Amino acid sequence: MREIPMSPACHAALAAIETDPLDPGLDAEAHMKLCTACSEARVAYLAQEEAPLALAPAGYFERLPGRIQGKLPARSRPIHTQRFFWGTAAALLLAVGATAFWVGRANRTPLVEANLSRPAVELQDDDLTDTPFQDGEDALSQLTALSQEDAEAVIRALSRRPKPSPSEK
Repeated sequence: MREIPMSPACHAALAAIETDPLDPGLDAEAHMKLCTACSEARVAYLAQEEAPLALAPAGYFERLPGRIQGKLPARSRPIHTQRFFWGTAAALLLAVGATAFWVGRANRTPLVEANLSRPAVELQDDDLTDTPFQDGEDALSQLTALSQEDAEAVIRALSRRPKPSPSEK
């Protein structure tokens, strides 16, 4: 590093400041009134703390990790043991839940039983072809859902049927 050139008066003023920053002498004070660098150096020198460094007892830093670890709580169980217990608890809960589900399904009774006022009649496949639409649904919406060929077949079948009389409706 290159040294900054200073005048001999600045060297003398800085030496006086290092000796006694509160009373550097008349020559140094006169120089500091003219030289701002030296007056700033005096302020910086006075701003420094002269507190001695704190001394640690012998072996303090060697014993410090052991003291800190002694204050930490000890682990009760290793991590792999805790994982085993959590896995066992989950498997037990799953087994109990699945067993309860299947036992509940086996003992289920229907809430409502069918009660027919008339005997059930078996339907033949021929009966289903006569009625292309389901009861309770709009015929037009069902007709538009059919393909073109099926819709034409339904229209032909309906046109061949005899019209019911007003008394049959």
